[in-house]
Amino acid sequence: MNATRTMQLMKEYEVCQKCGNGHVGNGEGKLIVEDTTFHRSCKCGWEVTIEE
Repeated sequence: MNATRTMQLMKEYEVCQKCGNGHVGNGEGKLIVEDTTFHRSCKCGWEVTIEE
């Protein structure tokens, strides 16, 4: 995934849309960016995966 698109998605999904948590790591949530996938999850169970 290109850097520009990754930054757009990070701004859009920076904060959990369910509970408002803005942290990742240490059990708070995950942010995974791979070649064609953006994945953001939260400790409350909310998650989003975008394939491009």
